[in-house]
Amino acid sequence: MQIFNYGLNIQPGKYPYKDSCFKKLVDKFSPGKLSPYTVEFIDQNPERAEAVVFDETKRLDLIVADLEKIENRVTRAESEEEKKFLQSCQQALEKEVLLCDLEVPQAQQGFLKQLPLLSSKPSLGKTDTPEINSLIGEVIAKCGMLLFFTAGKKEVRAWSLKKGLNILEAAGKIHSDLKRGFIKGEVVNCDQLDNFFNLAEARSRGLVKVVDRDYIISANDIIEIRFSV
Repeated sequence: MQIFNYGLNIQPGKYPYKDSCFKKLVDKFSPGKLSPYTVEFIDQNPERAEAVVFDETKRLDLIVADLEKIENRVTRAESEEEKKFLQSCQQALEKEVLLCDLEVPQAQQGFLKQLPLLSSKPSLGKTDTPEINSLIGEVIAKCGMLLFFTAGKKEVRAWSLKKGLNILEAAGKIHSDLKRGFIKGEVVNCDQLDNFFNLAEARSRGLVKVVDRDYIISANDIIEIRFSV
């Protein structure tokens, strides 16, 4: 994930998220490869970012920039529906409400995508620069995401997924073949880690759930996919 930083004292670059579940899995499996969830903070090309963090002293600058883009677009709106929607966004920004905090109907989300509006991305304002790991956790939550894991002796890896998605979508994040050839999923949550030595023991003790493709992933699920292609 790329996060646009507007005014906070954060150096551009990649930062691993120090997740407590990831650490437990590393301690449990002692893997050959560690792949924590990693974000990249950028301070240029904000249109590339999936989220925005900003110094609260920059809030008005951010809002004014978005207002200018909307005002330019309103005069060129291609339909009355688009015009009314943009005017509602304009009114929200004039009240200093960020666009990411509006409830936008699915049918109107395309209007936002036509414009490079920073405040339409998941955005967090801060009065000072927070501890980086805490900030990453807040951004993950603001984006409506969760982390799940794959784990073994070769590698422990963290993956991101939108909340509410099923294990089939999680399988596709890992590899397209796993989604295409999905048979069953095996799931155990991180809160069970203290109850088994390895996944084989977890299976023998009935701690691993065998699930179908419609199983909804929970935060900190550890998954394995049975598949055939």
